[in-house]
Amino acid sequence: MPVRIRASLAGLAVCLLAAPAARALDKDAKKWLDEVKPIILPDEEKVYRDLKDKSDVAEFQKIFWARRDPDLETPANEYQAEYQKARADADNRYRIGGTPGSLTDCGRVYILLGSPDEAKKGEATDSTVPGRRAPEIWTYRDRPGFKFGPTGQIEIGFDETCQLPQGNRMGEQLTQLASAKVANPNIGYRTAPGGRLVKLADQLPKPSPTTALLKAPRQDFPVSAEPVMFLRSQGGGSYLAGLVKGEASTLTVHDAGGKKTARVVVGVQAVDETGKSAGVSEREATVDVAPDGSYVVSYGMALKPGAYTLRVALLDPQTGKGSVATLPLKMPDYEGEDISLSPLLVLRDVQEVAAAAQDAMAAFQLGPMRFLPHYDNVFTPADSVTLLTFVYNPRIDQATGKPSTTASFAILKDGKPVAKAEDQNYDTPGAGPSVGPVPLTKFTPGKYVAQVKIRDNVAKKDLTQETTFEVK
Repeated sequence: MPVRIRASLAGLAVCLLAAPAARALDKDAKKWLDEVKPIILPDEEKVYRDLKDKSDVAEFQKIFWARRDPDLETPANEYQAEYQKARADADNRYRIGGTPGSLTDCGRVYILLGSPDEAKKGEATDSTVPGRRAPEIWTYRDRPGFKFGPTGQIEIGFDETCQLPQGNRMGEQLTQLASAKVANPNIGYRTAPGGRLVKLADQLPKPSPTTALLKAPRQDFPVSAEPVMFLRSQGGGSYLAGLVKGEASTLTVHDAGGKKTARVVVGVQAVDETGKSAGVSEREATVDVAPDGSYVVSYGMALKPGAYTLRVALLDPQTGKGSVATLPLKMPDYEGEDISLSPLLVLRDVQEVAAAAQDAMAAFQLGPMRFLPHYDNVFTPADSVTLLTFVYNPRIDQATGKPSTTASFAILKDGKPVAKAEDQNYDTPGAGPSVGPVPLTKFTPGKYVAQVKIRDNVAKKDLTQETTFEVK
């Protein structure tokens, strides 16, 4: 059975704020940018440079530090204090002429990794030239929070101006280290209607019946949840979108021409391995009530890579009754140097629609596109499915300046292909290969395996992702 190829969904990502051409900064804004230069991410700097209102500049700075606050529930920002001390030390140790030490590569490495375990000095070519020092090689060995590959150590060389050699890839690795300092990627530089930044105070979790329910989970009615979609999120984290299923017996259901809807509050909290909350969010949504009295609503959250316990809450805003589903969660890391794939999605539809905050599937809205999954990947013969994955970090061809990947999709039953698409070629970083819609009319009841094989034609590396779905 042939599979019709859908136009690729290339370049979609969970972004901060789109920033056009950079503008000239005033003196105070430039001074602050220099102060955080060692740790600000490229996407954050683009956003900052594009801000036009001074109050937005001040709000950005608050959001910037809150994103890096290891404990939002304490009045002090422990990381900000730690950073300011490290920056002052770097300024004193590595000043080159009129350049503060924190703005040299030596200073940035020192701020991000601390003092080296070993430092070897070379010979300066001309010690009489002002602002020069002997070149150095710093050695770092594995330490808590930092692992340096199979050798357990890394060597970093600096020239006489305390800079990394031109073309050294260490600069990309330092950006990844700076990205790891973002403790709360769920806080971001979003815009409100009118284009102004959403204030930090409006992004922080507020005491509410939903947050109380998350802190003290209970079960007033049956509820279950599942993670569905993982994407790379600019700003130091990954984005999770999932589904939670509840039953509407406690809700006030509205019937309009046979279509039943209700209002529900969905909340989500991630707790890290130390038991500390890594993020909380909630929103109110309108859900469609199925004939069996069930409903499904989406949740979404940006988190740093790692292991968590996820709590997903459903609350009836009128009666106060609520339930919490708890599940383990492993957030992937898409910031490595090697090619990687997001989990393969089996969707009932991909729509180009305007975003609506109270839509039940709002967590699956990326830009103008809304992805519609089915709970538990269970479909009927009346459905059609679209298969979708995202490709990260394909190797760049030095000759063309572009990656080159090939995607192959298939659907299998009992290990044998029942549908297969023609190969698709991509030269876009962050491409989203997809095929569909595939009608399920002729698919017999049973379980199927959706499969995608990705070939990195530059790195000569193959990856495969599979997921199961069922036709009833």
